[in-house]
This record gives sequence, structure tokens and C-alpha cells, in this order.
Amino acid sequence: MLSYQHGYHAGNFADIVKHFVLTNLLSSLQQKEKPLFILETHAGRGLYDLRDRQSNKTGEYLAGIAEVWKFKKKAPTAFESYLKSIQKLNNEELRYYPGSPSLIIDNLRSQDRLTACELHPREFDHLDSLSHQGKRVHFTHSDGMHNLTALLPPPERRGLIFIDPSFEIKTEYKQIPEKMGLAYKKFETGVFCLWYPIIDNRLHEKLLRHLSAIPAKQTLNIEFHSGVPGDGMNSCGLWIINPPYLLEEQAKSGLDYLCSIINPKKSFYRIEKTGS
Repeated sequence: MLSYQHGYHAGNFADIVKHFVLTNLLSSLQQKEKPLFILETHAGRGLYDLRDRQSNKTGEYLAGIAEVWKFKKKAPTAFESYLKSIQKLNNEELRYYPGSPSLIIDNLRSQDRLTACELHPREFDHLDSLSHQGKRVHFTHSDGMHNLTALLPPPERRGLIFIDPSFEIKTEYKQIPEKMGLAYKKFETGVFCLWYPIIDNRLHEKLLRHLSAIPAKQTLNIEFHSGVPGDGMNSCGLWIINPPYLLEEQAKSGLDYLCSIINPKKSFYRIEKTGS
């Protein structure tokens, strides 16, 4: 969707959920020395200034990463890598927030490789200027969902596919699981992580039905509900195919911490696992 720009939402509760889980996925998969391929389908601009016009118009980060930043010393191990990457961009005062490409690049080893896709022309211009830190990184101005099948399986035979759509078009609730299913058939050993919003219960249930139809041997569904009343996105989820064995425990630890900071006593989470 070419109208979507993530700067309005950078650092909100949904970013925290997706990004702390992402860094745990990376660290788990990097336990082996073998090279790892990471494909990001909806990269955005990669780095966000929390003082800019977009961020200040919504102020979503104030109830998100700004709250976590206040209590970062109490954060569990599951938040360690995530917060370390944020700390590198800031002094004590929080100003810059790393999108997923920045987080991945910061944690990329010399043998690993990242391909990050972004279709929005202005967002891609920002992404393309992001520092690679001399690592094996390729930014492509292209449709990430097309690359989902075109670039799989990777020559490394080990991979993390991170899918973070805006879901502004309702047909995506069916189309994205279908494309994930095709990609899974090509790369059954890959780890797939899809972020999704929870706004409309009917669309949410439709999405989960389509995702459940993918014949994956093991899945993990993580949902965080902020408990904030009203319209709009107040909850989100991550659907993970082939999750690393420690991820469920790491997610619980991180979400317990998040529930103590974001809308305490009203926020909650659910984790559901299939397979063995």
C-alpha cells in the first residue's frame, strides 16, 4: 500500500512486540555458525526520528517505547538485544528508534545476509541511505510479497522471513496467508514470522483461519492486547512458523514485562502453540 508510512506509528506498542520477538528470533537462529539469510518484505525507512513531524502528530511512541525506556533497567533478558540496539542510537534521552532493518543489520554476522524490500518510493529513499555497517545487505525497491516466492529457497538453506504488512487493504487478510503458503512449500525449513493488527474481529478470525491452513509442522501465535478502549489498533499478533524452541519462553518473559509497563492490570497476552 503506497499511502502507508510507518513514521506515524514508530515505537508504539506494536513495534515493541514485533521487534523484541524479532531480535530473539535472530539470536536463536544465530546459535549455529552456519550462514543465515533474512528476507524482510515490508522494510519501511529503517530508522525513525521520534521528534519529527510524523511521530509528533500521533505521539504513539509516548505510550510505547518511551515508557519502556523509563524502565529499561528492569527489562528481562528477552529485551536485552532489542534495547542494546536502541541504546546505540541514543544517549540517555530517547530520540531515535530503529525499524526492523536497523535491528537486523545491527545483529547481522559477517556470514549472514539481509534482503530488505520496500515499495513506497519515499520510504525506500530513506531505507537506501541506511548504513550497512559494511555488512551483506541489499535494499530493493520492490514488492516484498512477490519476492517471498522469487527469492526462496535461499542458497544458505537457513532463513528468517519477516513479513510486516500494513493490512490497509482488506484482501490482504486472505492474500498474504496464501502467498505465505506458497513460500512455505518452497522453503519448509525456513522460519516465517508474520506481524498482524487486531482491529476487526471478523478479519482477525479470517486471517487465523487462512494461516492455520498452511500445513506447517509447528506454529506459535503470539497476541498482545493493550487493553486501551476505543477504535483503532489496540492489539496485535505474530504468527510464527517453525519457531525456535526457546521462543515461547522468551515471549512470555518479554510480554510479562510489557504488561507491567503498558496499561498495567488491563493489558494481557495470549500464546498458542501447535505441533511438537
